[in-house]
Parts: sequence; structure tokens; C-alpha cells
Amino acid sequence: MPIYGDLSDLPLHILLQALTRAGQTGRLTLRTRVEEVTLVLDRGRIAAVLSSDAQLRLGQMLLQLGDISEEQLEQALALQAVTDGRRRLGQILTELGFVTHQQIKRALAQQFEEVLVRVLGAADASFAFVPEPPLIPDEETILDDAPMTKLILNAIRRADERRAGVRLTTGPVDRSMLDRLLPEERAVLMAVLEGQRTEQQLVEATGLPRATLREVLDRLVSARLLERAC
Repeated sequence: MPIYGDLSDLPLHILLQALTRAGQTGRLTLRTRVEEVTLVLDRGRIAAVLSSDAQLRLGQMLLQLGDISEEQLEQALALQAVTDGRRRLGQILTELGFVTHQQIKRALAQQFEEVLVRVLGAADASFAFVPEPPLIPDEETILDDAPMTKLILNAIRRADERRAGVRLTTGPVDRSMLDRLLPEERAVLMAVLEGQRTEQQLVEATGLPRATLREVLDRLVSARLLERAC
């Protein structure tokens, strides 16, 4: 039967452990105020990660890792569209010979960890698990218990670090740098001045994609206009 709830009542890592240990098959949908992700489980293992954020999709992960080209991704997506999305992108890419099973698994692991970091760092998040019949996936591209446990622990650590957020620097500031700030850098700096500190708060305040926000934060920290909170 479906299970619904808030992650404030049932922590995500405990929910995942319960589903994996029970060998559940189905879709675990996680919702925050800014995004929605779905973890596809097959007999307690992660078979796919679906996200409303284009940067978190498998094809983009493979591009970031340098495993495929834009042209290869476009070809695979076109073939997937012909099947109305019934075939997984990873399966198509491996059949075309563009990637190996191990490369798909590596990208899936990166997807999974990044999703966990985001959801764990959200102020409020809900979940819904809907059981489904067992899949017939490619066994070579599924995450088993060992890497999942490691990824969950690493995601918890990263989420704790991000919750600490950023703050205005306590050291001297080169005021000439303020005149050279880009629009997105100014937006982030103003949000921090208004009391926004965590990545989640800054995403909501500025409307910047998370990947862009992190690049901006890194630049502002390097410029010594912001510093990471302890």
C-alpha cells in the first residue's frame, strides 16, 4: 500500500533503509518547495533517479562526467521519445555503445547522492512511496546496498555542511570589488544581507539554479566577500 508523510517525522535515511531492507519495488517521490525527485526502487535497490531539475538528470550527469557528447545525448533522447519514454535512457545509451554499464552506475550514484543532499538540506519536504510490480532492469546499472549506504552517509555529511550556510566576511573587504560584481553575485550578496544563509534559502530568494548558485557562492567566498559558516 502507498505510504505518505513528512520527512520531518520520518527522516529520509531511515525511510530509505526501511524500503531497501524490505526489498521494496516502487517509486519514492520526494517533494520540497522548489523541486520534485523520484527514486525508482527495484527490490530494494536504486534503479533510476528522476528529477524536475534538468541538471540532475542522467544525461546531464553523463555530460558533466565527460562520458558522452551533446550529440550522443540528443540521439539517445530522440530514440527514447519514439518509445514514449518507456525505455530508460541508460539502457538506450549502453545499447548504442556510447557508455558502459559502469559509467551508467557511476552517474546514477552521483544523481542519487545529489538528490539526497538537496532533500536533506530542505527546510520542509514530504514523501510518497507507491509500490509497483518488479521491474526487469539491467542488473549492471543498479545500485546495491554497499554503495547506497556509503552515498547516504556522505549525503548526510554534505547536507550538514550546507545547512551551516554562508555569512558576510568578518575580515577587511576590498570595496573596489563591489563595483565589479555580476548581477547574480549582487543578488546573492543582497539576499545574505537580508538574512538568507543556507543554500535552500538563497535558491528561493534569488531564483538561481542550484548549480549557478554554488558557482556564485564560490566566487564570493574566493573574493572574501562571504565566508562559510561553521
